[in-house]
Amino acid sequence: MQTVGSILDRRGGLAPGFDLLRIVLALSVVIWHGRAIVNNEITRVDGFFELGSYGIIAAFFGLSGFLITGSALRLRLRDFLLNRALRIVPALAVEVVLSALVLGPLFTVLPLADYATDPHTVRYFANILGFIVYTLPGVFAHNPTDVVNGSLWTIPHEIACYALMSLCVLTGSLRRPGLVVGAAGLIILLGFLLGLASPGEPASLPARLADKLLVDKASRLYVAFLLGIAAYLYRYRLPYDLRLIGVAVLAVGAAGALDLTAVTAVPVFPFLNLVVLPALVYLTVCLGVTDLWVPTLLRRGDYSYGIYLYGWPIQQALVALVPVRATTGQVLLALPCILLFAMVSWHLIERPILGLRRRFSFVAARRFESGGGRPADPAAASFGPSR
Repeated sequence: MQTVGSILDRRGGLAPGFDLLRIVLALSVVIWHGRAIVNNEITRVDGFFELGSYGIIAAFFGLSGFLITGSALRLRLRDFLLNRALRIVPALAVEVVLSALVLGPLFTVLPLADYATDPHTVRYFANILGFIVYTLPGVFAHNPTDVVNGSLWTIPHEIACYALMSLCVLTGSLRRPGLVVGAAGLIILLGFLLGLASPGEPASLPARLADKLLVDKASRLYVAFLLGIAAYLYRYRLPYDLRLIGVAVLAVGAAGALDLTAVTAVPVFPFLNLVVLPALVYLTVCLGVTDLWVPTLLRRGDYSYGIYLYGWPIQQALVALVPVRATTGQVLLALPCILLFAMVSWHLIERPILGLRRRFSFVAARRFESGGGRPADPAAASFGPSR
């Protein structure tokens, strides 16, 4: 039986499908965000498009869980966390600084002296540490939304997932994959119980935090991450079977066709985490190990993180500068600019950092020594997306 693990072994631990998948997911985030940026439209839409909102970032986190588990098994915990920090923080710090010191002064409606001395300007730098601040004083005040970079909402959850991975390492759970699957199931179960017990808005801070992490949209990120870890740990028992892939496609497609995002009888996110996420993560992993064609332009580096970081602020700047209020037109106008910034971020910031990471990551070492070609770290997607 051909398995995900056997395919990875044949390819030396690297799979080109992950390269394309990260780019596609990052670009999908840009397209989805176009609705919120152009029209400040956050109302739900029906069917497949709404499922896309649920699935894109979940796929990113499932991908991340799968791809960083190898590093967590191979490295000392200290080196693993340092490796993750070097991948995430430098490019994020540059984006935050550019937003506060370049984008902000260009687009604020305040006098520059007032902008520079406003405490909220200084607070914006907390984004570098994962404490997300969404606005800058007077910036994009006349746009449909004044959020400077809404993509950053996933950063704290990415950090939390690294803490979750650290817990798995310290407890030995990576040697007992059943515990990882059990943890994902526990999150889903608690989400159901809390959602059914307290259907309204929680009053206390602990209750609101539990609701956000277990019942609301963030819950899918942790379940997907844990399922990604489990998929890696079970990689030699996880079949790469076209029939199963077809079943996974049908399951995800049926969820969109039946508009399961609209269920009201049970808490919607725990429900989707149970019926959609296992198929979605399996499909993501199988696509990742598939030999997919990657356009030549995108083979020169891993641009997905840069797309994630710069997509929203560039779209916001274009909304402020260009009178385009159609989402499709605005996204098409923004994409070349976003890709350009992503390339600059990769070649001037992210890739040079690989020189510091070579001792911690064999993938980073290969990528740095090759001078081009494949992305440096299969686990680069943070995001995301989300990442």
